Amino acid sequence: MTFPLFTEWYLWLFVILTPVLVVVVVRALRVVTWAFSLTREIRDLKTRAKAAPDEEAAAILEVVSRCESILHSPYPDLPTLEGLHDYLTSVAMAFHPESTRPELKVSIGHLIRTLNRSIDRFEKVLERPGVKRLRRVRIATVKTNARRFQRISAFPPVRWYLRFRQWISGMNVLRLLLIPDPVSWLIYLSSNLSIMVLGKCLLVDLQLFVGRTALELYGAALVEDDAMAEEENVQSVEEALEELEGLDAAPPASMDPALAPLRKRITGLSAFLHATPDLKTFRDTVVESAEIIAQGHFPEAENPLDETRIGPILERTRHLLADIGKGEEIPVAGRLYRVRLDTLESARRFADETIPNRVKDALAKGKKAYSWLKWPLVAYRITAKGGLFKVAAGLGWRTAGKGITLFLYGRLYDRSMEEVDGVCKRSKEMGRGR
Repeated sequence: MTFPLFTEWYLWLFVILTPVLVVVVVRALRVVTWAFSLTREIRDLKTRAKAAPDEEAAAILEVVSRCESILHSPYPDLPTLEGLHDYLTSVAMAFHPESTRPELKVSIGHLIRTLNRSIDRFEKVLERPGVKRLRRVRIATVKTNARRFQRISAFPPVRWYLRFRQWISGMNVLRLLLIPDPVSWLIYLSSNLSIMVLGKCLLVDLQLFVGRTALELYGAALVEDDAMAEEENVQSVEEALEELEGLDAAPPASMDPALAPLRKRITGLSAFLHATPDLKTFRDTVVESAEIIAQGHFPEAENPLDETRIGPILERTRHLLADIGKGEEIPVAGRLYRVRLDTLESARRFADETIPNRVKDALAKGKKAYSWLKWPLVAYRITAKGGLFKVAAGLGWRTAGKGITLFLYGRLYDRSMEEVDGVCKRSKEMGRGR
């Protein structure tokens, strides 16, 4: 039996287009399913805000606003450590509007417990449909696609079209299926730009994760007493300082020697005897160190950190959250567990101004004899020898606050560098096709 030419042409067209249609449908379902889930979560947050107290409602709407701004942006920016700090601060400000540092209104113990509870929430992000498609994508590819899209969007017809489309229907993903148009399908069928669509869903998911975690972190009442409020209790001071003395602040044996000078900026005796580094110094040190590690893995790359891939970044972030959430990397207990971050901030800042020179001299002369974490207790005992127990107690709390801050900096730095190294190694293996 022979087919007429017309019928035969339709048959071959069907055979050719069927695989293409299958790919399109699979991609569409992947995006639609993910986008529907995100919009439902955002809608639930809005409903929750209507019944919440004013402070909580303001915090929830801050989370909603950030998520919707990404959904409505043609090419949202990649997240940064600075942006994460600003996000947490804005949520915390809603709960503590009177505070100058609202992001620090939380105890070490509550922070650890909250991170531990957040692991299941982060696992759900990793299990989203579409994340598998993004795992092998390099950060450099994401940035390149964003730049290309920006150049395309600079053309007046495209710019007018995007404004018109957003004005009518925002980011309604169903438009691709219900009201298809050539420009939408052209963008969607492009492999690179489909990655951008999935990447946008991932960014919203991560914003929701951080937002929900921040709501739990700052929304809970400070039910724990602040251990450092017992400043005048001499016995309490000495007990807390002895806890600090027992901690191990040594860097990992496997750490790259090139990182040692950078680590000394934020932890150790040198940092203890000088002005305490702030969060910006810590953040900049982490970024600079990560660049050194990435340079070792990708020596020929112009921007080594951009060679890392989304999959390893997500996996190692989950690993870091799990370790910190279990307290393995911040092994504190007792009184130190109840210390609030804002109290640490005040104590370490005040300690920079009030540690007597004779105490600093004694510490500097004997710095090789003991671990630097012993020095807050030594400073306390040197001052107490003169019979000034109340002064010694105040000094003890201040040096303890500074010591805990530097210890936390060191632990978080060491763990972060291990995870950065893991991200680079895995990204390199994926680049070789393993």
